[in-house]
Amino acid sequence: MLEGLRKWLNENQKMYLLYRRVRVLCIRLRYGLWGVHPTSLVIQPRFVSCDLQTGAYCSISHGAWIAPKVRLGNYVLLGPEVAIIGGDHVFNLPGTPITFSGRPAMPATVIEDDAWIGQRAIVKAGVRIGRGAIVAMGSVVTRDFEPFTIVAGVPARFLRRRFRSQGEEEIHDRMLAEPARPGQFCGPKQRLAR
Repeated sequence: MLEGLRKWLNENQKMYLLYRRVRVLCIRLRYGLWGVHPTSLVIQPRFVSCDLQTGAYCSISHGAWIAPKVRLGNYVLLGPEVAIIGGDHVFNLPGTPITFSGRPAMPATVIEDDAWIGQRAIVKAGVRIGRGAIVAMGSVVTRDFEPFTIVAGVPARFLRRRFRSQGEEEIHDRMLAEPARPGQFCGPKQRLAR
């Protein structure tokens, strides 16, 4: 029966969108995530700060760890076990253990529209990841990256541009400037698989 329901939802885009909205409402109630857009999807996070702000059609996969002061644009994808974590501890006070030295104020982290952060990537608090950027799985992002770049490594470094030409970037940028709208989600056969 459950398999039949999954198949039916996979074949009916409007019902799948309704399913996502109900699921997000449950997540919002459970975790107090009132800044999560109703069209976004949060799947079994490990920890998400209640001040998280998301745009439309974001997807936060299972095991995410998201610190305070994080803002996600429209269409952002966070893969499984992505961590967007703290600033630093104060460690240079002579005669005071690190655990009692406190922390500086948490800086804001911004991940702009249509960015994709791969599985188990770590993003240091306070960075800005540009529109349409891609962070490869397992990367450690310690600084800002430009729009439409692909980065990878520890620490993350620029690999290449996402699109082949400036014209393609402009086309994509114009689409992102429009109001967020639904589309066919990735992997229609697997989207409800466990």
